Amino acid sequence: MENYKKVNIYEYVKDGLEKGTMIPFQAEKYTRIIARPGIPGEEIISWSVNENGEPIKERVSQVKIDPETGKPGWVVSKATEDGTIMIDANGHENSWIIGDKKFSQKYQIDNPELGMFKPIGGVQTFVEIDENITLLQWGSEMQIAKGGYINITNLEDMYGISARDFNDTYRIISSDTKKK
Repeated sequence: MENYKKVNIYEYVKDGLEKGTMIPFQAEKYTRIIARPGIPGEEIISWSVNENGEPIKERVSQVKIDPETGKPGWVVSKATEDGTIMIDANGHENSWIIGDKKFSQKYQIDNPELGMFKPIGGVQTFVEIDENITLLQWGSEMQIAKGGYINITNLEDMYGISARDFNDTYRIISSDTKKK
């Protein structure tokens, strides 16, 4: 099992940008999702893969009530083209939790019958990571294998995403500035 370095996301990104080891680039989310309001206390395991394609528990988290809206967070899953929840090569659903307010800022209904939503929000800025890291984000730890990304669009609300999930979800817009 690989070692994952625990990092503070803000210090980690600041250091990488200052040293020039992280080069910002732009991408746009295009993948639709299936979503439903979660049940407070419901546990969701987000699965990913390491750089060898082996499964890792990316995050274990629970649905909470959003303090700004008073509603539970949403359980979100990547969708296939036919509107079913995507199952990865290791047999895991690709699901995670998004707070109610953040969900309404990121998605709008696309197909009510299937519970499908499409992304809104436009171009976002990312940096690539070059080592295995563990981030403390949104009250739980998240493991991201080397080659994953950190969304730095909002420096007050940065978050990580695995390389697999990034590649399934985003289109790179400014590939000339992306770290090679």
